[in-house]
Amino acid sequence: MSPSNQVFLLTFLIVATGFLIKSLNFITEKEGRVISKFLMHSTFPALMIVSTARLKFETSLFFLPLAYMAFAIVLLSVAWLVFLKYPQKLRGLFLMAVGGANTGLFGFPIVEGLFGKQALTYAIMIDIGNTLLTFGISYPLGKYLSKNGTESFDFKAIIKKVFSLPPFLGMLFGLFINFSGLQMPEIFFKYLDVLARGNMPIGLLLLGIYLSFDLSKNEIVGIVKLLMLRYGFMLFMATVLIYVFPNTIFRNTVLLCCFLPLGLTLLPFSDEMNYDSKVAGTLVNLSLLLSFVLMWVLMNFWI
Repeated sequence: MSPSNQVFLLTFLIVATGFLIKSLNFITEKEGRVISKFLMHSTFPALMIVSTARLKFETSLFFLPLAYMAFAIVLLSVAWLVFLKYPQKLRGLFLMAVGGANTGLFGFPIVEGLFGKQALTYAIMIDIGNTLLTFGISYPLGKYLSKNGTESFDFKAIIKKVFSLPPFLGMLFGLFINFSGLQMPEIFFKYLDVLARGNMPIGLLLLGIYLSFDLSKNEIVGIVKLLMLRYGFMLFMATVLIYVFPNTIFRNTVLLCCFLPLGLTLLPFSDEMNYDSKVAGTLVNLSLLLSFVLMWVLMNFWI
């Protein structure tokens, strides 16, 4: 079995395990909220620190996070119009979901396994843009829409909240270590490496726990619209990359990142803002399945 297919199979099995233990009533979605908080305050920030602290920056690559953010903002603007008449709570969840990507948890292992360490540098640069978008735009937007018009928009409070989120602080701390040349003891990175490795299994188990097929018609239609919009944009960008850029590791890494599933942060964010976690979990899982298929086709027929 090829390395990419092994990654896909293992990911599917871990998600299925989470769904199974929920189906057997060993754990509930309510307990899944505790797991999501644990992930946001331990394994996820650890992953952000180690990935950004060790990155070898190249000035020519700084356009990657900017390009990702520009692409996601266009997508978010279109989604704003598409879901304009949806109930505020559902609309807020969809808008918070559409732009973010599961780069660190899902993308890094595949990219490194297929293309090596140099390709991982490109993926991390893209993830910096993804992190800035997720915590700087999607999170504040979701927070605002979750109020449902009952409270005034407190911009300062939301900015303060963003800068207190552990994954965002982890990225900033990792970048500080990187740019300042601060020498940290070896045990520091060994400790964070252990925590960061737990991000993938815990996050994927959480996806399975939140997976649900008990949704209303309006929710199902909205999910289909969102996925068609997101993956339609992805296919357009992939087509441009294939026919405009030469066949290099750089192009193939960016191409693969076009098909990443929705960000896992949607789950803890939806819990915090009292959005429907079942809708969030199903949305993330369906995007994971679509990304599996599209990335497999990409690796076997396009690259």
